[in-house]
Amino acid sequence: MTVDLTERLKEFGKKVEDWGKMKTSVAGVSIVKLPTKGKDLNLGLEVMPVNEDGKPLKRKGVYFTSLDQWEAFKSILNNEKAQDLIENIDGMKKQKAVTSASEDNGEVLEL
Repeated sequence: MTVDLTERLKEFGKKVEDWGKMKTSVAGVSIVKLPTKGKDLNLGLEVMPVNEDGKPLKRKGVYFTSLDQWEAFKSILNNEKAQDLIENIDGMKKQKAVTSASEDNGEVLEL
């Protein structure tokens, strides 16, 4: 991390209240000042995916406060079995949408 970035983060932490956020140039990534006891600075990275219009895809983001947490999530998200699982879940939702749309004409999708 560059000295300039470190100084900018420290300055942000000094001037903003707890839970204050600062957007970054990376879509869906913000810096958040987290509450702490004492005078220690506690910043976190909030990741909240956005759509093409920049609107959040979720109500709440995921907070990362250490590189270990970041790496652990990356490992899970890159796991092939987790990928297969979410593909199946997503496919089930799409099948349900097709079933709902076809209910108007009396068709039923057997699963």
